[in-house]
Amino acid sequence: MRKILRKRVPRELQENLFRYLALGLLIILCMYVVVGLIGAADTVITGGAAAAEENHVEDGEFTVFVPLTDAQRETFAREGVTLEAQFYLDFSQEGAGTLRVFKNRKEINLVTVEQGAPAKADDEVVLEKRYCAEHGLSVGDEIEIGGKTFTIAGIGCTPDYEAPFKELSDSTVDSAGFGPAFVTEDAYDVLKQGGRSAKAEEYTYAYLLSDGMEQDGLKAALKDITVDVDAVDDIYFDVELSNLTRFLPAEDNPRIGAAGNNQIINKVGGLIAGAIIMILFTYVISVFVVHGIERESGVIGVLYALGVRRSDLLRHYLTLPVIVTAVSGVIGTAIGLSPAGVRVQMEDCYSYFSFPEVDVVCRPYLLVYGLVMPTAAAVFVNWLVIRKKLARPVLSMIRGEAKSSRFGTVQLGNMDFVGRFCIRQMLREFRCGCTVVFGMFISLLIAMLGINCYMLCSHIREETKADTKYEYMYTFKYPTEEAPEGGTACYAVGLKSETLGYNLDVTLLGIGTDNPYFDAGVKEGKNRVVLSSAAAQKYRLSEGDKIILTDAEEDRDYAFTVDGIAQYAAGLYVFMDIDSMRELFDVEEDYYNVVFSDEALDIPSGRLYAVTTRAQVEEAADIFVNLMMPMVTMMTVMSALIFGIVMYLMMKVMIDRSAFGISLIKIFGYRMKEIKKLYLSGNFFIVAVGAAICIPLAKLAMDAMYPVMIANTACGMNLAFPWQLYVEIYAAILLLYFVINCFLTVRLRHVLPAEVLKNRE
Repeated sequence: MRKILRKRVPRELQENLFRYLALGLLIILCMYVVVGLIGAADTVITGGAAAAEENHVEDGEFTVFVPLTDAQRETFAREGVTLEAQFYLDFSQEGAGTLRVFKNRKEINLVTVEQGAPAKADDEVVLEKRYCAEHGLSVGDEIEIGGKTFTIAGIGCTPDYEAPFKELSDSTVDSAGFGPAFVTEDAYDVLKQGGRSAKAEEYTYAYLLSDGMEQDGLKAALKDITVDVDAVDDIYFDVELSNLTRFLPAEDNPRIGAAGNNQIINKVGGLIAGAIIMILFTYVISVFVVHGIERESGVIGVLYALGVRRSDLLRHYLTLPVIVTAVSGVIGTAIGLSPAGVRVQMEDCYSYFSFPEVDVVCRPYLLVYGLVMPTAAAVFVNWLVIRKKLARPVLSMIRGEAKSSRFGTVQLGNMDFVGRFCIRQMLREFRCGCTVVFGMFISLLIAMLGINCYMLCSHIREETKADTKYEYMYTFKYPTEEAPEGGTACYAVGLKSETLGYNLDVTLLGIGTDNPYFDAGVKEGKNRVVLSSAAAQKYRLSEGDKIILTDAEEDRDYAFTVDGIAQYAAGLYVFMDIDSMRELFDVEEDYYNVVFSDEALDIPSGRLYAVTTRAQVEEAADIFVNLMMPMVTMMTVMSALIFGIVMYLMMKVMIDRSAFGISLIKIFGYRMKEIKKLYLSGNFFIVAVGAAICIPLAKLAMDAMYPVMIANTACGMNLAFPWQLYVEIYAAILLLYFVINCFLTVRLRHVLPAEVLKNRE
């Protein structure tokens, strides 16, 4: 008997070939995307960590007003601290942003040269790979830096600029506007003496710690070092204070390990999404199996009467679903781990981060996830469903008795026949209808992920452009006694605030009540602040709440009361009355370190940390949308595919289950238009009502999950949809329904009146 049952499996597959091909294709597609996504995440996380270690990534870095003396460096070396000076100069490139020039590294944060060779001659330079990609530069090309012509000897990347932010407070990487460069020591000195850098030389040291020194100990020792004014050659320096201006451990540096941190969220999301989608598909398969059992109940009853055991039938009806899911899972996993999977999924990482080429990593758990999980889910779900269906009495199955519906007694009043029939048809197919709605919800979750991403990027772009009212922002290293004429003086302090496990940079900006560039309405008080809209969204705060900002340099926390929210999407800013802020941080009553203006000011570059223009801010805002569009498109298409296939398969099952009734009313002379109304119109209401419920639910669910998914990104979270977008999504679902309905109409035509004869008593 088992042999006979085995022979029925190929026939069942042949009978329902399209159904199982569609399901198999969808499982392959989903496993390809999920396994590729998780495999890419593992590759970036593991490969990135290995590459960083191989290149001696720093344990941290610090910046000082003046370079350390040889004696100070020797003292730190004796205490187990390896230091390497990684000073740099910024040079503006006409029409090509800024190049940050370093000397060749020898011990820490070594350069991975992927093309060409390191810079050995004084007229050679190694450029960062993303900057070269954005500007079409290759090995052998010539480039002018600071008035000197260099030949590009190599192209590569470094672990301390994995996310090549120009400033640590930047929320987006703009590789078209910024990139590191590496030259010989002599070439660096020539550039420095040329005096054409955009700002003063930055004295930054990278360090590696041994067992003899910890982060806190090193920081304390550095803070004890004060500046000896007599030993300073800098013409702008006229105060005595601690030499340390910034101390940044590697774990707090947004440039280091950024690609891996970004992929952690993708990995977790991929694992969860894969599990949910597989549950949906196995449930869909179970509906097919149940339909097959109900259709063959008479045969099953006879087999029971002949002595066939339920376990044999259970095994038989499990065989095809398990084979389909197992084979599809293997194919999807294989494609996902192939270059067409992992490498394709890594393209977004390589197009944003400055990340070295690494070998694909395939961890054992991913193989178990891709090869075992689909099969295990199919076995578990179908075993529960089939076991219950096969438990009916033998005589009942031989007679083909249908189980009475719990909706059969629903009173429908004086409703007309067509309406009454449609409602009862929907109630009879309640299980399939629920599957369609569930599939719609899962599909909408995937769609909302992509649409949320697009809307977030779009809001950032539009709001940043509208909110940036200055033309130039000058950040001073050495302020003059009075603010330059034509500029508005402000006081900025870089602090941090934690959210969802990530410590993000927040700028506390002291402004006057008449500041023309920020309409914040600040009030006097050392604990009163106004949040930018971006900061309020990121930290989910409103008026009257408290916000804690941490000064990592001083190991001090500041608690502020939120007085209000000001529209400003260009970054995580907290606004404060400038006089109150000066008093809080104990600086002179006219101190400032930032100047905003409507026109370029004549300020010597040696006085400045950075110059930011409105054009640069707007260009950076456009990056979000440009980078995310491929993912948005993929998510939307995948969502439509999942919903379309699930809806078609479930509605086809509804028609197949009603084949006897359809055949009968064809004999009674009903026309195709009337049959469609009886058997398909109810589906429209399922889809229409389901969409009206699922769209806002999916939006709410994704909005709740989204903060976790972008927890490591220093940007606002305006996820609001215009009402027209909700209408467009709803219309798209109905349009997809009508397309599927056309295919179902063809299936209705194929139901023959002779179907009645097959079921004659």
